[in-house]
Amino acid sequence: MSGLFRRKGNRDEAAPTDGTTPIALTPFRQTVRVRGQVTKIRQRPARGLPSLVVTISDESGRVTAIWSGRRSIGGIGLGRDIVIEGVAAPSPDGPTFLNPSYLLLPPPKG
Repeated sequence: MSGLFRRKGNRDEAAPTDGTTPIALTPFRQTVRVRGQVTKIRQRPARGLPSLVVTISDESGRVTAIWSGRRSIGGIGLGRDIVIEGVAAPSPDGPTFLNPSYLLLPPPKG
């Protein structure tokens, strides 16, 4: 097939060894783990409930994680490394996860 339905990115790229998928290769409607850095945090109401919206980026792209019913999550801050796991859905802003599980990674020693 010529590439009409191919995702951007080279699947032969060096894959992370920690079981995560590069953000640019995030499949839709499948459980996936991605790792990146928190680059944007905002709150927005959704149908009367608060929602925490976090943008996570790596070298290849960005995803959005939305936690409904939350105004904040302790430990999640700008620049923090995080792994999220869930099912990504397509949206105008790129892959979006709704209420994913997460793992906060320790800050780099410096």
